[in-house]
Amino acid sequence: MQGKTKKKAKISRSKAVTKPVKKKEKAHSFFELYLHGLAGVIGLGVLVIPLFVALVYGGAFSIYLVIGAGFLALLIAMLIYDISITHNHDPYNFLKNTVTKEYSFIFAFLLLVSFIITITAAGIASVGELSLFFGLSPFTSIAVVDIIFVIMWILMFYNKARRTLNFAGALKIFFILLLIVLGIIAFFSSKTAAPAGIQISYVLPVSAPLFLFGLLILLWMYGGFEGASIVYKGEKRTDVAKALLAIMITAIILFGLVQTFVYAAENSAAVGKLIYPILSSVPTANIFTANILSAPFGIGVEYIVVALSIIVMLLTAFALINASNRTLDNISKDGLMPSFLQRDENLKLLITAAVPIVLITIFAPVIVNSGVFSYLSLIIISALAFAAAFVFFAFGYGYVYSKKKNYSRALFGFFVFAVLLALIAFSPIPFLIGLIIILIVAFIGYALIK
Repeated sequence: MQGKTKKKAKISRSKAVTKPVKKKEKAHSFFELYLHGLAGVIGLGVLVIPLFVALVYGGAFSIYLVIGAGFLALLIAMLIYDISITHNHDPYNFLKNTVTKEYSFIFAFLLLVSFIITITAAGIASVGELSLFFGLSPFTSIAVVDIIFVIMWILMFYNKARRTLNFAGALKIFFILLLIVLGIIAFFSSKTAAPAGIQISYVLPVSAPLFLFGLLILLWMYGGFEGASIVYKGEKRTDVAKALLAIMITAIILFGLVQTFVYAAENSAAVGKLIYPILSSVPTANIFTANILSAPFGIGVEYIVVALSIIVMLLTAFALINASNRTLDNISKDGLMPSFLQRDENLKLLITAAVPIVLITIFAPVIVNSGVFSYLSLIIISALAFAAAFVFFAFGYGYVYSKKKNYSRALFGFFVFAVLLALIAFSPIPFLIGLIIILIVAFIGYALIK
């Protein structure tokens, strides 16, 4: 009997020795966090918004608006910077540990909605670009984009996101710089006026509501920087904090240059032919795409630049799928999502990757053919959800520090809260109703899960 016991003990020890140990992933460096944040920031927004801001607000004023929105995004980044240093938390966990779990769920839900809508918009924009510039049928364009999304899903499943995002961040910096350099060359190669029949400006009288609404859309253009703080675990929070500020400063400089270039482009037909179609990158920018084939860089260059813009948009979708997957991971582990999502992180891809694929397949043909305003409606809803998420975060930040009687930090948080709330309050009524519906769904969902 004792012999059998000893034999069993030996077997159990041998099993314990041979049990594979899961290798812990190496923490991301500051530079990787920086690249991953830029992978989320540079992409769909800067390829869609600058042209329309210039058309509505006028060239010079649009530059100030872009830089102003960048500084507002920087204020949000500074709030996250502070909690990263003082609490060693991302925004969701900060709110969960200092306010309530329910409050943090609303923040995460709004951010997740914004991510998924933006991912869908990036896919639809890519479908439109493939159809417009490369002559693919709508069915073929949708099939190509869906296949690319499946590939991104596979990369996530096999934990290849890290290297992909390193590449994405570097490529996006290169792409923006390339766009600016091509624009400068085109500008100095032709000083002629815009071609007849192309109306360059639709400048409207700037009222307070229109000004605040422009800031809201431009704030969304800077969205994605928060991915550097929510995606990873175990990094030095000082590295995360510094990366956030570096990302925002880089984005303000690059986006300001792009907007300045769009303003300068109004005096050059050559630049108008090249830059307007690329910067708009929307499915129905036909007023500008008619002239892209005559861009002054030789045959094929325009196709390379547009192809790069499609890659950039899809890599934005990849970065946001990664960030939304981690956000969903946080709230599911806290029991705030269906139980099956808690078992395996890869199951969360059913929501963060599969849902956008379904939405792209269903809605891309309608939106591509229905006009630019249908597409911009997606962006506006995403922008409202993004701003609303950080309204909750900024108010929570101010509330926590007011209880601690740290009034300088509390005032800072409440100031950001008030500005963001003003941006939302002056949005068009139909979109406000959409945001209210999203909030109602969040509260109902939480009540059902609880």
